[in-house]
Amino acid sequence: MKHRLLLAVAAVVLVAIGVAALVGANVLGGERVAQHGRVAAADRPRGDQHGPAGEFHRFRLGTIDGQRLEPNRDDFAARTNADGPLLLFLPATRAKPADYQLFLSAALQDGYHVLGLDYWNLGKTLSGTCQADPQCYGKVQRNRFDGSRPSQFSSVQPSGSIVSRFRDAIAYLDDHDPGGGWGRFVQGDADIAWNDIVVAGHSQGGGEAAYIAHIRAVQGALMFSSPVESLGAEHAAWMDHPGRTPVDRMYAIDDVRDVFGARIRGSWKVLGLDGANGPFRTDTAPPGTDADPHAILTDIRVGSPGESHSRTIDDSTPVGPDGTPRMLPLWQWLLHRFPSERT
Repeated sequence: MKHRLLLAVAAVVLVAIGVAALVGANVLGGERVAQHGRVAAADRPRGDQHGPAGEFHRFRLGTIDGQRLEPNRDDFAARTNADGPLLLFLPATRAKPADYQLFLSAALQDGYHVLGLDYWNLGKTLSGTCQADPQCYGKVQRNRFDGSRPSQFSSVQPSGSIVSRFRDAIAYLDDHDPGGGWGRFVQGDADIAWNDIVVAGHSQGGGEAAYIAHIRAVQGALMFSSPVESLGAEHAAWMDHPGRTPVDRMYAIDDVRDVFGARIRGSWKVLGLDGANGPFRTDTAPPGTDADPHAILTDIRVGSPGESHSRTIDDSTPVGPDGTPRMLPLWQWLLHRFPSERT
């Protein structure tokens, strides 16, 4: 009897340790975000403690319609008020939302609702998959968007698509932060409220953002080191037709040393982003108040050509002596391109 009692006590202790570990993981996740330029919730004025847990909330969706998601990595979400537009951010190939905390924090501080969404971005890059096949790009991007049109290039199920993951993420956030205004981005059983969403992404994620802006009328699109969807004279076929979102609500940025620079600038040219005079060139200084370039090339010596592809946007981006990202002025300029009611 005494032996059974000791076993029962041990089991209770193990369960308690497990629960504490899960709670600790969420707390540590919040602390990691705070260390990347965010003000910790406890240090902010009481009136500013909005959003799930008053800080970036990390969560996973689990299964959707009985289907186990792959990949299933942490999504990141937060808000500063209930009225801001939503920044939907899509990572690069094999990257995850946790790799972009500095930029997501900048968007949060600018008044956006922020959702860094995990999606199917495994395997080869989109540019490596499609190369000079113009039709391939749209097939892959549409399949990853809503699960339709599966092909030999991509066979994501509808349950694992960006649309499905987005709906479930918003439902989760609306449950956990009912006063946060998350539900307005999905209008019941109707379509997603794309006109109140700025889609953004890096590399493959930026190309997907551009494609979403092509097939849906979004509030705006931000493309970092992307789209990588041209090769010589060939480019993604969907770029040949006018999209639902006008070009004047689309912005792209890359570093001049990017290893994929030629393919990216070829895509910009087809989309009409670089204008009559080509991309705006700078180190990290934003354009003047009267300027509105839709393609920007930086030159800040962030590393090798391969490293330059990522360091304009991910958490390896260079920072100043005080820890502020050197790219922050340009990030803020881009985020301010879309007027809204946010404060």
